[in-house]
Amino acid sequence: MKEIDKYMHVAEAAERWGVPIETVKNKLKPANKYTWPKTLEMIEEGLLKYHQQEGKKQKNWIISTAAMERWFGEKIQIK
Repeated sequence: MKEIDKYMHVAEAAERWGVPIETVKNKLKPANKYTWPKTLEMIEEGLLKYHQQEGKKQKNWIISTAAMERWFGEKIQIK
């Protein structure tokens, strides 16, 4: 696997793991008191990253394969 393929946007992550995009987005919401502490840990570990433009609410996330594996297990290999 190329290094760049270890990182993806939310939509690609959802597609690659076969989960609804809203499920992934919910993991990234500070209002989700059940998952946000773990999300903060993964940000600190460098498994997740976001960029937020000044004055904007929306965060643009980059998710590592390691973060997705923690949340959803190994990616299903489709043959």
